[in-house]
Amino acid sequence: MGRVILTLPRLGETMEEARVTAWLVAPGEAYKRGDVLMEVETDKTVVEVPAMADGTLATQLVTEGEMIALDQPFAEVDQEGTADVVAEAAPVAAPEPVAAPVAVVPQAGQDLRASPAARAAARRAGVDLALIPGTGRNGRVTAEDVLGHGGSTGAAGTVVLLHGLFDSAKGWRDLPLRLGRMGLSVHAPDLPGHGASLAPAQSVEAMADQLIADLPAGPLALVGHSLGAALAVRLARRLGSRVTRLVLIAPAGVGARINADFLDGMLAAQTPAALARALSLLNAGALGEAALAEELGRLAPRREGLRDLARSLAHGGMQQIDVAADLDQLACPVSVVWGTADRILDWQSVALLPAEVAIHFVRGAGHLPHLAAPALVPTLLATARPLAERRSAV
Repeated sequence: MGRVILTLPRLGETMEEARVTAWLVAPGEAYKRGDVLMEVETDKTVVEVPAMADGTLATQLVTEGEMIALDQPFAEVDQEGTADVVAEAAPVAAPEPVAAPVAVVPQAGQDLRASPAARAAARRAGVDLALIPGTGRNGRVTAEDVLGHGGSTGAAGTVVLLHGLFDSAKGWRDLPLRLGRMGLSVHAPDLPGHGASLAPAQSVEAMADQLIADLPAGPLALVGHSLGAALAVRLARRLGSRVTRLVLIAPAGVGARINADFLDGMLAAQTPAALARALSLLNAGALGEAALAEELGRLAPRREGLRDLARSLAHGGMQQIDVAADLDQLACPVSVVWGTADRILDWQSVALLPAEVAIHFVRGAGHLPHLAAPALVPTLLATARPLAERRSAV
């Protein structure tokens, strides 16, 4: 049995995206070929997304009410007779298009065609949709057209994705692909002591020492989740002007408290049931038995090293590191993303951040808000302005 990522197929002639209206298969539930996995609403009607083969749903990658683009991953499933098809942890470059899409600029008096995601991205960026050439069907403006408008993404340099504790680069799901479609180069390493990395991990500072020599040359945009966010701040302090922007997702090292049950549960779990209880605190959906067994096998040989790292980060439910003060020393724009249902770290700790930090809440999301709102991080990378420019505008 192998892990397969399912992507949204074209369900209508003019379809470019759809809204998830209902999941009909729950995580861990088996289904047959032809069973309906979920229902989505297109710009025309509500349609069913059927299974093309027998399998078991491992993870729901989108939530009810969320907009999902054509070919965007919506589920991880386990299927018999298939090898794992999961995003690799290696650096991801922008794909080579077979034929460049033709941009269409609306003429005066012509109806403006833009997807809901494009309209939302334009509102965040403060840009006029009428000025953006559309590359979608019949000249429709897509979210990626907005995010790449004006060449703002090119100044960011390589985007470095730094995952969280107990995770690996595969945990970013389709974010590297989304950024690649915007024309950005992506470097998504496994952190020391995680994934395929054999390097030891004893503290955030030690991890920074090991990673800094392997970072790509030139300007960098650092995106970090939880432990990776604290690491991103430490790297930004060392790299200085090379860092063009910083996006911190549910950052460790901000505030006092951390959920000790999660750390203890991940380190002590010996059975799929125990691991499932610990992972449930992430509010990211349930994993199937096969996925839980695979995760246990991955964690087992690394447990001692991860225990040392966890002790350097927290003790008795209290965080032992503080990165909030470091943010005052950075010249690059900083954005913090936090879910209001985070059960690992306290989202209200944003009150401790410097006034210049832009704060974005994902309502109802847990400790993985970037998975609940997958278009937010690309939007932030495309629209951030230099700190000096923002201060001059005040």
